Amino acid sequence: MAVGTTRGKRKLGALMEGYLAQSGIKADKVIKEVRTSRSTWNRMIAGEARPRWATFIAILAVMKVSDEDRERALALWEVADDEAAPIEHAALLPKSYLRFRRDEAEAVIERTADAVLIPGLLQTPEYASAVAVGNRFLLPGENWDEKAGPERRDRQGLLRRQPEPLILHALIDEAALRREIGGPEIMRAQWEHLLQAVQWQNVTIQVIPNGAGAYGALSGTLIIYDFPGDDLGSAYVDSLIGLSPVEDEPGVTRLRAVWEDAATRALSVEETTDLIRTVRGS
Repeated sequence: MAVGTTRGKRKLGALMEGYLAQSGIKADKVIKEVRTSRSTWNRMIAGEARPRWATFIAILAVMKVSDEDRERALALWEVADDEAAPIEHAALLPKSYLRFRRDEAEAVIERTADAVLIPGLLQTPEYASAVAVGNRFLLPGENWDEKAGPERRDRQGLLRRQPEPLILHALIDEAALRREIGGPEIMRAQWEHLLQAVQWQNVTIQVIPNGAGAYGALSGTLIIYDFPGDDLGSAYVDSLIGLSPVEDEPGVTRLRAVWEDAATRALSVEETTDLIRTVRGS
């Protein structure tokens, strides 16, 4: 039984928790009759592990789920990823950020809106290291600034993933574009990288100009994921205490509306390219 949260495992855990509530049976009774462990049960419900097939079949039998519900659960068990995506420096990452990275690895489309910094998928290693220095009191372990660049490169590999690279649509506030992080040389390299990335077929970059006024994502970072075969997707919002996931339908729907509203205020790709060139200078 591989341990490590994935979106598929969390959906399976939520489904089984719902079935347990419908059955009226206590979890302790299920655990005892199936002869499994409390940790196995807890990990399944938390979406951190998928139980073995025989154990899962026995759990469904004890809860006496309907034939229709049983088929739904078995189908979800089949597609729930058994192994979490490998993440570089995983042991050093905060749990919330590690969950975010694993969700990102499963996504097919990522939409971001960043008001403070260049989005992580578009940061150069030097820019990422400079950000880490500024955030040193919030980051785990020592010398994270030395690991931030490699971590970003590992994450950005999704944009070159084969056969289907991650599709990125990034909205960047003009203030984030102009904010000097790490010094002039680092910023010039960062602007050059954006000018290269905007030409990639799977990447769309739009700047939200200073004159756009207030909008919903102005306070930080918003990230929305689309997953294969999932119409809802999920979202993350950033704060000083880290990334917070949003997976309920009303919450994701509202945050999608926030992103769409921000997108209406953004410059076109052509205008964005011209602005980056202007900020970079000759």
